[in-house]
Amino acid sequence: MANDPALPSIKIYQQIVASGSGAVLTAVFMTPFDVIKVRLQSQTSNAVRHYSTKIPHLSTKSISSTLLSSTTSCRHYTTHHQIVKYTGTLDTLSKIVRIEGFRVLWSGLTPALCASIPTVIIYFTSYMKAKQLLGYNERSPNPILPVIAGACSRIVAVTAVSPFELIRTKMQSEKVPNRQLFHLFRTSLAEEGPRVLWKGLLPTIWRDIPFSMIYWFNYETFRAYAVRSNRTVDAYTTFFCGALAGSIAATLTTPADVVKTFRQIELGRSKYSSVDGCNCSSKRINQSTRTLSILLHILQVEGPKGLFAGLVPRLLKVAPACAIMITSFETLRTFFQRMNAASF
Repeated sequence: MANDPALPSIKIYQQIVASGSGAVLTAVFMTPFDVIKVRLQSQTSNAVRHYSTKIPHLSTKSISSTLLSSTTSCRHYTTHHQIVKYTGTLDTLSKIVRIEGFRVLWSGLTPALCASIPTVIIYFTSYMKAKQLLGYNERSPNPILPVIAGACSRIVAVTAVSPFELIRTKMQSEKVPNRQLFHLFRTSLAEEGPRVLWKGLLPTIWRDIPFSMIYWFNYETFRAYAVRSNRTVDAYTTFFCGALAGSIAATLTTPADVVKTFRQIELGRSKYSSVDGCNCSSKRINQSTRTLSILLHILQVEGPKGLFAGLVPRLLKVAPACAIMITSFETLRTFFQRMNAASF
């Protein structure tokens, strides 16, 4: 399934089909792992806030003064009626299914599709184009070129779909009714303006740009090695290269993913300050909170393990997702190349 440079390039609509189909498959099969990951990371966020409320001197020196307006002793404004403690991936899965139902594992699937399809189309199309313009040759590869192409293409894609990513993360972090979610976003837009839709963009970039650079560096390196070894780069080889490259990138960028989740789940919590008799404060989240400050504070409260909360479900999602995506794209791209060549 190696890409033959002698074959004609594929058309724009074929690029859309090749990348979009992989995005749909990935979103449908991997969303449950994303829900589990978000729940575990959300729990880390709650632990940090709980710690901060117990230590008064942190209120003016740490990020706790600029983050959540309520303490963990208060009930969430959602339909949850109890505090659930998650201890791991399987424990989170079983408790979500038992308490909230099987369908909750696909919470945020619609915004995930709305985000992933255009993201992948923009991302893969621009990456392949950038790699071509940079003159990359997998038989004599320059390892820096995939890094540059991956970074540039990811910046464009992430910025374009950040609002959908925000909605998806909020839906997965808590069981929020659609009507309440709509009211939450409408109120946030009215108070903070359109910029609220890009909440968490900076830590998303911190996560996705390095992820993209690491992923494409490793994937192209593994693939080029197979080509130079005169091995057949079939679907199995592509799948393995994608999974391995995705696992490496996901592990190294998990701390940024934790911070991104931490920032995005805060949306709207300050709007619901008193439920079930709790007297919660209602300070507005300060937008000047810095990503690095959150990272350092999580490290202080939870230790290194806090920066890697949700790593297992993240790997369970990212490794097969990368493998499915790249295999689907490369297979369909080769198919369209051969179809176009036969029509000449």
